[in-house]
Amino acid sequence: MVGIVVATHGAIGKALLETAIDMVGYPVTAIQSVTLPADVDRATGWKTLVHAVDSVEQGEGTLIMVDMFGGAPATLALSILAERNVEVLTGVNLAMVLRTILHRDNKSLAQLATEVLAYGQRNVTSSSHWLKPSPKIPTE
Repeated sequence: MVGIVVATHGAIGKALLETAIDMVGYPVTAIQSVTLPADVDRATGWKTLVHAVDSVEQGEGTLIMVDMFGGAPATLALSILAERNVEVLTGVNLAMVLRTILHRDNKSLAQLATEVLAYGQRNVTSSSHWLKPSPKIPTE
């Protein structure tokens, strides 16, 4: 089974993880949230994130989802790529966390990352796009 780490600024990741687990309604293993302050020093952040990755590793790799590209969680996660079997996705949202929990069985890390990324992107949308009536096409 692929391990899951949700690493974010502040307690966003913790809230996403707790909400997702509450929604699925059963205990979830090999999953952890990491809160990294924006001013975390690189050594402390590195140790914290590596410890989280190692604690959820089940032999199939770890999917690390972070809040935003370029922030401390993302840059630290990207630096782990060279040392661990991980994939890093940025822009984590509740849909992505739920999809990861519900669909990680019998999937490789690469398969899961591809599926979760696509699902997360589909769930970022404009509501008015879906609710506005289609423009009428003139008939001749």
